[in-house]
Amino acid sequence: MTVTNIDVRGDATLLVGRTPDNDIVINHPLMSRNHARIARTASRWSVTDLRSTNGTFVNGRRVQATAALAVGDVIDLGASRIVLLDDQRLERRDYRGNTRIEASNVAIRAGRRVLMEGVSLTLLPSELVALMGPSGAGKTTLMTALNGYQPPSSGRVLFNGQDLYANFDRFRLGIGYVPQDDILHGELTVGEALYFTARLRLPNDTSRGEIARCIDAVLQQLGIAHIRDSIIGTPTRKVVSGGERKRVNVAMELLSDPPVLFLDEPTSGLSSEDALSLMQRLRELAREGRTILLTIHQPSREVFRLLDNLAVVSRDVSSAAPARLVYYGSAYPEAIRFFNPGREVGDEPSPDGVLRGLTARSTDEWLESYQRSAIKTHYVDDRAGRTAAQNPAQTEAPRRPSALRQALMLLRRGFTLKARDGWNSAILFAQAPIIAFLLVAVFGGASRASDAGSAIRAGTATTTLLFLMNIAAMWFGCSNAAREIVAEWAVFSRERVIGLRLAAYVTAKLGLLSVLGLAQCLLLLTIVHHGCRIDTSATHLLLCLFLSTLIGTSLGLLISAVARSSEVAISLVPLAILPMVVLGGMMQPPHAMEQPARTLAQLVPSRWAFELAIGLEAKQRLARADHAGTDLAEPYFPTAGRSSASADATVLLTNAVVLLAGTLAVLRSRDVHP
Repeated sequence: MTVTNIDVRGDATLLVGRTPDNDIVINHPLMSRNHARIARTASRWSVTDLRSTNGTFVNGRRVQATAALAVGDVIDLGASRIVLLDDQRLERRDYRGNTRIEASNVAIRAGRRVLMEGVSLTLLPSELVALMGPSGAGKTTLMTALNGYQPPSSGRVLFNGQDLYANFDRFRLGIGYVPQDDILHGELTVGEALYFTARLRLPNDTSRGEIARCIDAVLQQLGIAHIRDSIIGTPTRKVVSGGERKRVNVAMELLSDPPVLFLDEPTSGLSSEDALSLMQRLRELAREGRTILLTIHQPSREVFRLLDNLAVVSRDVSSAAPARLVYYGSAYPEAIRFFNPGREVGDEPSPDGVLRGLTARSTDEWLESYQRSAIKTHYVDDRAGRTAAQNPAQTEAPRRPSALRQALMLLRRGFTLKARDGWNSAILFAQAPIIAFLLVAVFGGASRASDAGSAIRAGTATTTLLFLMNIAAMWFGCSNAAREIVAEWAVFSRERVIGLRLAAYVTAKLGLLSVLGLAQCLLLLTIVHHGCRIDTSATHLLLCLFLSTLIGTSLGLLISAVARSSEVAISLVPLAILPMVVLGGMMQPPHAMEQPARTLAQLVPSRWAFELAIGLEAKQRLARADHAGTDLAEPYFPTAGRSSASADATVLLTNAVVLLAGTLAVLRSRDVHP
C-alpha cells in the first residue's frame, strides 16, 4: 500500500478517474474514465459518482448521485481509498493485492461421501503457495472450494475476514482462476482472445486504445508479446507452444488485475524449462502483492525453491476415510525434512522427498505429527482470525456490462470463430445444396407435371417436398447448435463466474446461428424453387423455413446445454429430429392419428410448420384458374379445423421461446453461484 497526501486550498473540484485528464489519476481496470468528482465549497466537502461502471463508495455505501463528506469519511474507488483528514487535506491510499485467504475447518462432501475434512490454512498477500498430494487426494477439490467454485459442506472460506460464498459478487472480479482445461478459443489469435475477454471484464467506457495498452502490458509482463498475432490453436493442432498457451490463459486473468490468482496444474505437460519460466513469472506476480495458489504434481528443485509455502493433502488408497491436510508450512527445505524425519536429505534435498516420504506412513500418522508440530502452530494457528486491510476494489458487487453490450461482443466473437473455422463452416453450408439437389432429383419432375392424369401425383410430390424442406431446415438449426455450448463449456463457465449474463450469451448464440440457418435456408430454397414447382412466393416460403430453422436452433441449444460432452450432444440430434418426422403430419395426417399420438402431434413443431407451408401452397393454387377446386392441404388438415397462417407462425414462435427459456433454465441450474 502506498500513501499520498493531497492539500486543497480554498474552493476546488477534483476529478477522479482512470485517464490522464483527471486531477487524481487512478490507473486501475475497475476505474471508469471519469469516475467521480470530489468538491470543496465553503469548507464543505462532497463526492459525486459520474455514472461509473463499478461505483463510488463512502464508508462502504454506494453513492447513487452526490454524498456529503465529513472529516474521517472514507471514499473507495477501484483499488484506491481517499480519506478526508481535515478541512484541507485528503489522504490517498493505493492498494495492490492485499487479499488474505483463510480456510477454517473446511469439509467437502459429494452426496453421502466425505471427500475432505478438517482443512484450515491461511494464505497471505504476496505469497506463492503450492498444493501437492498424490493423484486423487483432492487437490483440485480443495482449490475449487477456496476460489468460489464449490461451496464447502461445512466450515468457511474467508477473504479478508468476509465469507467468500456469502459475498461472492464482491470478490468475483478479484479472483483469477486458470483451470486445467483451456479457457481459450483456439481459432482466435492471442490478441483477439484477450480483446474479447477485456470487453467482458473491463468498464464499459474503456476505449480500444486502453484495451490495447492493457493487453500489451500483460503480454510483456508474461513474456509472450511476440505471439500476439499468432493463432492460439488447440492441443491437437498446435500453433503456439504448450508453455505459451498456459501463459495466455494466465494473461486473460490478469487483464482485470486480480489480487488473487488460482492455477490448477499450470506446469502440467510443460518441459522443465517452460515450467521454470512460468513459475518465475508467477513468482514476480506474487511479489507485486498478489496471493497465488497453484496445484503442482512433481516440481523440480528450481521450481520448488520459488515457492513460499506448501500445502500437502493426503488420502489413503485402501481406506474410505476423507482426505486431510497433513502439512501447511514453508516449502523448501522444511517440507522435505518434515516428510523424511530421521533421514539424511542432504544439503540440496529433492522435492521428490515430499511425496515419497508421504507414502511411508498413513494419513492419520502424518496428521498426528503435523497437529503436534510447531509448523502448524506458526503457519495455521498464529495466522487464524487476523484480517488484512480491506481492498477497496472489493467493497461491493461490481456493476456488470449491459446484456446488449455483452451480446454484441459475443456475436462479434462468434462470427470471427466461424470465419476462422473454415472447414467446419464449409461443411455446414454444403448441407443445404446437397439436400436441395437431392430433393430436386427426386421430386422435381413429378411436381412440374401438368397433365390431368398426373395432377394427383404432382400434388403429392409438392406436399412431400414442402414437408421435407421444413424438416431439413429444422435439421440445419439443430445440428448447427447442438455443440455450441457444450464445446466451449470451460470458457462459458469461467466467463459466467466473472459476470457473463445468460440472456446475453443465449441471445448471441441465437443471433449467430439464426444468420447461419437463414443462409442455409436461402440456399435450399433457391435451388428447390428453380428445380421444382412451388407456387408459394419465395419470400413467404423462406419465412416458413426460417421459423423451422429457428425451432431447430432453439432445440439444439437446449440439447447443448443439457449434454455433458459434444459426442452426447450429437447423438441426441437424431432422437430430437425423428419425432418431428413421424409426428409431423406427412406420414399420417394428425386428425387420422389415434390418441395419444394425436395429442403428441399437436406438441411437435414440425406439424405446425407443415400446416403453414402446405396451407400457403394450397391458397396459391386455389387462386389459380387451372387449379380451381384443388386443395392440397385438405387430406392433411381439413378446412374445418385448419389454423390460419398467422396462428401457425405464432405457435412456432411460441415453441422457440419455450425452448430458449428451457435453455436458460438449464444453464442457470448448472451455475456455480445461482
